[in-house]
Amino acid sequence: MGNGTTEKNIIIKGIGGFYYVKTADGVVETKPKGIFRNINIKPLAGDFVEIEEVNGDYVITEIHERKNSFLRPPIANVDRVFIVISTVEPSPNYTVIDKMTAICIKKGIFPDIIITKTDLLKDDGLSGIYEKAGFSVTDINMENADKEIIGMMKGGLSVFAGNTGVGKSTVLNRLFSHLDLETAKISRKLGRGRHTTRAVEIYDFEGGSVADTPGFSYIDTEREQPLYADEIEHLFPEISPYIGKCRFNDCSHTSEIGCAVIEKVKSKEISETRYKSYCDIRKEAEGISRWEQND
Repeated sequence: MGNGTTEKNIIIKGIGGFYYVKTADGVVETKPKGIFRNINIKPLAGDFVEIEEVNGDYVITEIHERKNSFLRPPIANVDRVFIVISTVEPSPNYTVIDKMTAICIKKGIFPDIIITKTDLLKDDGLSGIYEKAGFSVTDINMENADKEIIGMMKGGLSVFAGNTGVGKSTVLNRLFSHLDLETAKISRKLGRGRHTTRAVEIYDFEGGSVADTPGFSYIDTEREQPLYADEIEHLFPEISPYIGKCRFNDCSHTSEIGCAVIEKVKSKEISETRYKSYCDIRKEAEGISRWEQND
């Protein structure tokens, strides 16, 4: 087989030190060259790679530069992240949701929002909070929602995230019932965080691909790159247009007189809920030094 075309050689699953690579000729089992361990690089599902046949076995010889990657779930080169939020059971945890949106934007992905359980509790302003911030919002219970979401997923690799219980598995199974992902069944059987035998796996559908991420509820904000206080204003799309427009150049947009952002919150052009998350995340980030942490 030799080296394949880069676009065709993608890791679709890694388990037990073996990596399953989809090539132009089919899926092959591979192991990475020892050099990757020496330079502390671990292959991830979603990686584009080069492979070679060595003594009848296939070896990953090169991992191409990633446009982004996540530690948990362990996946690379994600094009779209759908953050699933329920109106009830559980109620939205805005700080967690908004930290996820910020991390996605830091990684170069502008996430989309899916709202579930509006049949149990009416969407009382939830969609408006995120639409006002510039996000695309889809209610899964609306007519044509499935078609709309699948249309957004075409042309790339998509990942679904959301707090435990929001219905992420239900959404995935509804959109891709033919793939038999079994996420809901596995979750009930094993419980949260105990998916020790299953790994992230990428499935193709017509026009795109989707990652099944068992045991993964939300983007693990504690293990990802730290968010630094001076960058958070750039990671809230409704706040970033006002950078440099406050009375003070070093405005933190939390309490200063003459702050353009606070004025927009007062006039309800910026959601109070999102603004509170911004303040909470910024306060938490003030304890993190760039000198102590590595990107």
